[in-house]
Amino acid sequence: MQRSPSSFNLQPTQILLVRDEALKARLADEAMLGAGNAFRTRDCSALAVFLADLEPSKRLERVMTLERGRRHPGYRAALPLASSFLMGEGHAATLLKQISTTLLSHTVKAMPLPEPIQAWSYKNTSLAVQSYVLSATSHDLATAIMEGYDPRRCKEILRIPDRYDIPMVVATGYEYFEEEQPPTLRLGLEELVFDNTFGRPVSLSEHDHEKKNTEEPVLVSPSEPQSH
Repeated sequence: MQRSPSSFNLQPTQILLVRDEALKARLADEAMLGAGNAFRTRDCSALAVFLADLEPSKRLERVMTLERGRRHPGYRAALPLASSFLMGEGHAATLLKQISTTLLSHTVKAMPLPEPIQAWSYKNTSLAVQSYVLSATSHDLATAIMEGYDPRRCKEILRIPDRYDIPMVVATGYEYFEEEQPPTLRLGLEELVFDNTFGRPVSLSEHDHEKKNTEEPVLVSPSEPQSH
């Protein structure tokens, strides 16, 4: 989980592992929405409460120290300004940045779209949640990602500072169902994956696969930049 992708390497995520039975019971009774989430909270071995930092600029100095000697000096010099511009700490500042970059995007050149700090931090934390779940699964642990809870009550019970939000919590433990549970139904690929432009379906027929496999590869000169 520590190796999850992180914008500017600021790692705006922390985790509370709630294993105390009394705390889990209190969360289940006072903060969880719905009987299912309350049951999972009370029954799990550990409840992983993911915290998204809403003031990630306070992490910058620590990250700069960690990266001393490991990053190009130009990158380190530009990092404070770049991260401050793209992360909207403050509604008014974010709105002004979005308006200015939108005008420049339409008239001058490609520009980023600064995000509200909550959206930025939630996005980064979600990557950590996914890494946590995949890692837990690889160790034969069962997980249930939940978002049905009262975050205000959770923060009060767990003494979480106002600086943090709780995007998701993950009930973690061992599966004990005697019968294998049927998989949940999912939307078809034709509803999720498009070909080149939005709404154009991707054909997955054998003919298309054969055609793609016989097409000559496009060679890229070593001097040309490649996107990954």
